[in-house]
Amino acid sequence: MRHTEGESSRVARILLVEDNPDDAAITRRAFERAKIGNPVTVIENGQGALDLLYRNCTEHGAPGFELVLLDLSLPGLDGRTVLRTIWADKRLRRIPVIILTGSEREADLIESYKGGAVAFLRKPVSVERLLGAIGDLHGYRLLITHGAEAA
Repeated sequence: MRHTEGESSRVARILLVEDNPDDAAITRRAFERAKIGNPVTVIENGQGALDLLYRNCTEHGAPGFELVLLDLSLPGLDGRTVLRTIWADKRLRRIPVIILTGSEREADLIESYKGGAVAFLRKPVSVERLLGAIGDLHGYRLLITHGAEAA
């Protein structure tokens, strides 16, 4: 990920798009156990996620979030549509999207990668697998804040 001057010191914001409160809580606890202090915003539906992403784009086109964790099975606008919309928009496509899903369908895995996802993780997601996927993102490791650094 490219950063402009002054942007590298900003703490990366994470958007978790998950309609199941238990799964959202598990993901948040995983971050806490790993001492990841990045701010996490949880949205329960696809349309709300897109609205928030568009609202948080700056006038220069920089996204307001640096990572999206996206469930595929969402009420209303599903995660597949959200992913395609993010990928189709030049302002949003710079945001890495990691799919977190209970889907066992091979077609979902293939379509997610074709749609721009950088990782596809099946639930329940272990802390190690999630952190591995985040760590694999070029340059993203520097954006993760641990413990007291997140103040």
